[in-house]
Amino acid sequence: MKKLSCFIIFMLFVIMPFNVLANTQYISVGLTKYVNVNSLSIDNKNLEIGKITQNGFEKYTNLNTSSRFIFKAVNLYTVKYAFNFSNYDDAMKTASNFDGYVYFDGSYNVCIGEFSSKDDASRFLTSKKISGDIVYMDSSIGLYKDNKLETIFKDSIAIKDNEAISIQGKKYRGAINLLFKNNNIVTTNFLDIEEYLYGVVASEMPSSWEKEALKAQSVAARNYSYSNLGLHKNDGYDVCDTIHCQVYNGILGEKQSTTDAVNETKGVMAYYNGEKINAVYFSSSGGYTDDAQNVWNDSVPYLRAIRDEYEFGAKEWTRSFTFEEFDKIANVGKVSEVILENSETTGRATSLKFIGSNGEKEYKKEEIRTLFSKTIGGSLDSRNFKMATGTFSLINKDKNNQNNQLKQGNVNKFVNVISKDGVNKYSVDNLFVKTKDENVLKVNEIKFIDKNSKINKIEINSLSSTNNNDMQENIQNISQNVYSSSIKREDAKNVTFVGRGWGHGVGLSQYGANSLAKKGYKYDEILKYYYTDIEVK
Repeated sequence: MKKLSCFIIFMLFVIMPFNVLANTQYISVGLTKYVNVNSLSIDNKNLEIGKITQNGFEKYTNLNTSSRFIFKAVNLYTVKYAFNFSNYDDAMKTASNFDGYVYFDGSYNVCIGEFSSKDDASRFLTSKKISGDIVYMDSSIGLYKDNKLETIFKDSIAIKDNEAISIQGKKYRGAINLLFKNNNIVTTNFLDIEEYLYGVVASEMPSSWEKEALKAQSVAARNYSYSNLGLHKNDGYDVCDTIHCQVYNGILGEKQSTTDAVNETKGVMAYYNGEKINAVYFSSSGGYTDDAQNVWNDSVPYLRAIRDEYEFGAKEWTRSFTFEEFDKIANVGKVSEVILENSETTGRATSLKFIGSNGEKEYKKEEIRTLFSKTIGGSLDSRNFKMATGTFSLINKDKNNQNNQLKQGNVNKFVNVISKDGVNKYSVDNLFVKTKDENVLKVNEIKFIDKNSKINKIEINSLSSTNNNDMQENIQNISQNVYSSSIKREDAKNVTFVGRGWGHGVGLSQYGANSLAKKGYKYDEILKYYYTDIEVK
């Protein structure tokens, strides 16, 4: 979920990166629902109109309306008077006298008319005998008040209100900055980073979770915000409001518990060797986080794989695919075999290879997840998964068809395997079976005795349990997946990915953070658990 970003200001409406300013506390958030619109309606009846500078919001004037304010991307011809004004109010008085509007491009001007062609503007200029020039308004944003064009701004316009800015019922702190880009309007929320975090933390983590987890999330989100200023520079803002950066829902998304967590950690950040860390985070690991270099391209000393042994509540998921579906996405023609490699340390997928009629192709790192983005269900939830051809039931019977009992320790028993899909060629390294009293049996060194029969026998050479007591368990009719590192088209109709966790797996696990908080960890201890060799201050 979290990557990189930028800071943006406007000096006389020319885009400049905000991160050139030392110790700035502002951030520009792209409101993705409104980043490519031709017009934008604002609910507020009163507005402060201005621009964004290195000092924050600089006001031109106050406006009010009996209906609503509408901003539109405009391209039109107009007649501009030959003189300009020192301020907005003087220009507006003159514009009102001539039934015109104000045009601001660094100085204040008065214009009359909205013409679709230069000829139309020329005829108007001649008939009215006005002293002025014909100007083509491009890259501009028009402000319409009570359905009348009030002002045209070159490149951008910023607005704010003492209460908040409301867009279709959704309220935002700070200012809303509208940018003209590609003949449309890009809508951004410009605000203090701490106030931005009020909306982020409540959107990224359930507000009912443990307080220390919320505080750890606050610090991670703060670090992420500062570290990623610049990600969307080419789009005209710093970060977006989706999972690509950090989820942000403005004021309506805020909760008291998360706001308290932000306030109680105000200014606190995590550092490695004296530098702010890029505190990426994700939902749940499923038992092991991952090295940054295994997900992206670079090795990062504080983003190392760690055993997430205390995480509770990790998402469990399955996704099934036919070989015909693989044919459409693998780019190797007709797929004949799928090969999966997993890390011996983390258990996460490191390679997914497809062999087909047009050759073979290997996908690595995050490609393994995103390869499936165009399928129903989208990208895989995580790379913490194994590959299965189907499920089977274990039925442990003795010669007299009586139930045998499997005892913890070394055993030498035969167990019938009934394949549900008729597939008989399995390669199984470890088998985990949940018994009816919620203990988990781990079966190692499984040997298939009769591959060619639909009812096979396997030999179990060792058995262990999560219950440390000397335990005996009856495990009849327990259903379990059959895992394989290689599955051929001739042997299976479907391939199922069986996984745990959600997200890229690097940095802080949100479910893990909540689990640690329940065990008594403080927020700084949680951060140090997930980010290697850091300081929190």
